[in-house]
Amino acid sequence: MSNQTKILDDILYQGLRPWSEKNSVDEKFAPKFRALKEASTDYQFRYEIKFERPFDNKTKYYSKLILNTLKTDVERLYNLISEDDTENLIRYWLDDTLNKRLKTRLKDIGKLIKEKEFDLTFIDPKKASIEFDQAHKANTYIIQLLKLAYMQLYLEIQDAFSTWIDDKLVIEDFYTQLLHEPIPKKPLLTEIQIIEVEATEKPVKKPEPKQKDIPFNSFTYKQLNTAQEKISDLCSSLKFNNLISQDTTVPNFKRVFSNAEIKNPVVWTGTISELFYFIKLIHNDLKLVENLKQKQWEVTCLCFIDADGKPFERAKFRSQKKPKLTAQKIEKSVSNLK
Repeated sequence: MSNQTKILDDILYQGLRPWSEKNSVDEKFAPKFRALKEASTDYQFRYEIKFERPFDNKTKYYSKLILNTLKTDVERLYNLISEDDTENLIRYWLDDTLNKRLKTRLKDIGKLIKEKEFDLTFIDPKKASIEFDQAHKANTYIIQLLKLAYMQLYLEIQDAFSTWIDDKLVIEDFYTQLLHEPIPKKPLLTEIQIIEVEATEKPVKKPEPKQKDIPFNSFTYKQLNTAQEKISDLCSSLKFNNLISQDTTVPNFKRVFSNAEIKNPVVWTGTISELFYFIKLIHNDLKLVENLKQKQWEVTCLCFIDADGKPFERAKFRSQKKPKLTAQKIEKSVSNLK
């Protein structure tokens, strides 16, 4: 599997360049657009592009092609990098993909925008004039969208492997460090905000007495009354693998598995994906603790804090996946509870 971004690069450098003579006729893109199917993926994206709607056959085709390719490239690159289980290989792929490839593309596209005057002004509905060259307007639209696609691709991979990256870029950095252009007043690329909405009950005339929720203060280990020493073994194993703080005391750790009220949360020094996998194993997969009725992530946030002493956000557990580098270590630690 390669980390090349072939179709996006073809639009920037090769045969799919929108300003080339063979790609200048708008009508030729109508059947191409109709034949292009929507790409689907299970990948949970962290960013989204908010751009103007395409306005002719050419921009409709290129818009769909770019966004389809973005979806598949993010998932493909994520799988490529995450399938390696050695630190050197992961760092190699990240350096080659982010620093050598995507940063170069963004620098080149910044130069191209200046050389060919593909400025956002030409596609701004509030500023663009009907007298503008429509072909130039279409080419501007495509290159500006391509720029955003490269930016999102970079950010998605950076965020997915954030623990391996020391110098992280934020959206503004692309404009100031790579593109060398003003930061848009209207955000064109934004981070997806996950908003949890609690379901509201429909009013009824004669509501039946509602059963009280079981108070889940923490997890409850199923062998709590017969094998508490296994919790101590788990604590030692997690410390050994640098997943919880070395200062964690056994009595405080046991409270996490005793349905006790947590006054001093355990400091989880691993990544959020490692915590996700740990909880998934003990609660969902192996069922070593009592069923929390879909509240396991809420309870996790009560029981654990991150290495900086900050609480975890329940919504962020949704996008986590099994950490391939440390999964076996976590599984071995959890085996102490069996």
